[in-house]
Amino acid sequence: MAAVAKQLAAYLAGDLREFSLSLDWSLSGGFQQKVLKTLYETVGYGETVSYGELAARAGRPGAARVVGAIMGSNPIPIIVPCHRVVDSGGGLGGFSGSRRGPSMETKRRLLTLEESIAPTLFDWTFD
Repeated sequence: MAAVAKQLAAYLAGDLREFSLSLDWSLSGGFQQKVLKTLYETVGYGETVSYGELAARAGRPGAARVVGAIMGSNPIPIIVPCHRVVDSGGGLGGFSGSRRGPSMETKRRLLTLEESIAPTLFDWTFD
């Protein structure tokens, strides 16, 4: 757990772009595991992918809603970067099963940290 905490802290500080952890995929199986592994292996820091594109990459085109549900039940968020999966129309999509509230703020901040989206006025600091 110390390695996980250290790498998460480095990521959140903007000093780490790729995790080097041994992941236990046993909390998922079948198509869920395929989607999560595909996300982990093909969508890097600063990149985003739509739910539909991720479904296609995982071998099931047209399963965007299923991918959305899988993202909402991701057992290893941030490390398996479900925040990088967005709506095809340019919206953020959901995060942790919600389209608004604190969880969406978390998704927006993670994407801002990775410079996938521009910061908002509330992200600016005035010295």
